[in-house]
Amino acid sequence: MDSNRSREIILSKIKKSMEEGRSFSIPPHDTDTSVFPKPEDLLKTFIEELTAIGGNVIVRDSHAELLTEFKKVCDSKSLDAVFCIDSELQNKLSQISIEVNDDESLFKDMELAVTQCEYLVSRTGTVVVSSDQASGRRLNVFPPIHVVFAKASQLLAFPDDALVQLGERFGDDFPSLVSFITGASRTADIEKTLVMGAHGPKELFVFIDKNG
Repeated sequence: MDSNRSREIILSKIKKSMEEGRSFSIPPHDTDTSVFPKPEDLLKTFIEELTAIGGNVIVRDSHAELLTEFKKVCDSKSLDAVFCIDSELQNKLSQISIEVNDDESLFKDMELAVTQCEYLVSRTGTVVVSSDQASGRRLNVFPPIHVVFAKASQLLAFPDDALVQLGERFGDDFPSLVSFITGASRTADIEKTLVMGAHGPKELFVFIDKNG
């Protein structure tokens, strides 16, 4: 009963404000402050921020060099196969001697998944992904290891910039899901003990083509 009454009060206030012609637009705010200054070097800052929270960043001058580094990661983890449903990435991964799976029946058993991303946020070391991408929703959440292939041209300064870019790009056809991934999944809710991989991958690797 109390919750219904509270709801009526809130709705009546909204209705009154609309009748009075008040604006509900969110005023712009300045993120370029002394606390969170705009990064002078987007790539350098991204590497520092993501590495500081346990993420892994590999930067090379070409996609071919990145594939070589990716193969080294797979070898170090004794992985003979990876999961990828992005046809563009599948074509690139075919250049190295590692099996690429996209069989849905093997989905629950995958150890490493490879995706692309929408943007990289420098100031927070964040990877922005959306359901509009070929990899869809699940590959950013289910695998123990998430590998992202990106380009330096996808770097933006702040999370706000990513939202603006997405809005301009998609307009009214905005993706049903946009996720901001900052490092590997973790929680310390239980007895203040840090647990990795609680709600997603335990490890995050971002491979960046410096000239892309």
